[in-house]
Formats: sequence, C-alpha cells, structure tokens
Amino acid sequence: MLHFPRMMPATPRAAILLLVLTMPATVYSHPGGLDVYGCHHDTTTGDYHCHRGQFADRHFVSQQAMLEHRASARAHTAASPPAVVRLRTVTRVVDGDTLVLDGNEKVRLIGVDTPETVHPRKPVQFFGKEASDFTKRIATGKVVRLEFDQANAHLGHKDRYGRTLAYVYLPDDVMLNREIIRQGYGHAYTKYPFRMTDEFRSVERDAREHGRGLWGEAVAAGH
Repeated sequence: MLHFPRMMPATPRAAILLLVLTMPATVYSHPGGLDVYGCHHDTTTGDYHCHRGQFADRHFVSQQAMLEHRASARAHTAASPPAVVRLRTVTRVVDGDTLVLDGNEKVRLIGVDTPETVHPRKPVQFFGKEASDFTKRIATGKVVRLEFDQANAHLGHKDRYGRTLAYVYLPDDVMLNREIIRQGYGHAYTKYPFRMTDEFRSVERDAREHGRGLWGEAVAAGH
C-alpha cells in the first residue's frame, strides 16, 4: 500500500499570508498608483484624480491645484466659526420677510425682500399680499431652526429696528429665505454682505427666467 505524506494544517499566519498573496490588486479604470493623498496622475486623461480621502472622486488639473484647494478649504473652515443655532416656534407672520416667534421675538429674514404690505409710509405693493400669504401658509405654527450669519455678528445679529437677523429653516430643512426667492415671492436683498449672496442671486435669476410668482404676474400685469 502506498503511503502519502500527511498534509499539516496551515497556521493562522500562513493562511493570512496565502490570502493576501492570492487577493487581486485594486483595479482602477485607468492606470497609475495612488500617492499619499489617495490620488494619482491619470495617464489617460492627463489630470490628477483622487480615489480616496477628502477629495475622493474629484479631478484636478494637477497635484498642486489639489493642494491649493485643500489649503483654501482649511483656511475657510478656520475663519468661519460654527453657526449659532436655535429652535423656535413661529407664532405670527408680519409680512413676507418678517416673522414673530414665541416670546414675541421679531425675525427679519436675511437676504430676502418681499413687497410691502404693512409699511407705515408705503401702500401695499404689487404681489405683497401673495408673498405674505405664502409665508403664512408654510411657516405659521412651525417649529423652525434659526441660524445666524457672522457678517451680522458685530451688530448682535439685529437690524436697526431691533429685529433678529436670521436664516430660518422649516421642519423639512428647507431654508425659508431661499424658498421665498425661489418661488418668486421676493427678490435677493444684497445691499449688505452675507454668506448666501451669490446663491440667492442665482436663485432669483432662475425664478425670473422661469416666470415664477411675481416675475410671471408682473409681465402679465404690465409692471
């Protein structure tokens, strides 16, 4: 009878080594090994492509461009203290851009201006009632989140009338300030700087181009 040598069971270390050696290397859709930033120079397209880390799936023209972008992002984060956040209930809407919260605190929405309805020296303006009704419909009675803009920190986040200046987020996390502009019930108020200036201008431009709200009604009414 023939006798074959008995196979010894592999040790855990040997098994792990065998597994590592037989695992396929990570394959990317284009050639080039990753550097310490989780990126590489794509020899196919000529750009600098990140697969891992902070800029995963981002493309840059070069490694230097990525490093400059990273430095800029870090500087911006360091210069921007975290926003102060408060939760409050909207008890009343004064007009399209002004709310009253529990405790009788008045809030003026940052960066948006709606047609007047309650100004003591001005008549009710075109589309003012519609704007006021819109804000009443989506905000009255809601628990909202207030965020402040550091551009107003030196003012104590108050305007000259003593109203709190804030971004107001509805329960579904929609920013009320932006939504009023997006729906065409007001326009971006950019007389004073704030961090959402470019975003609000872009949203207003889109509302104008699509004739939403007052922009469509103004054309129809010949305003």
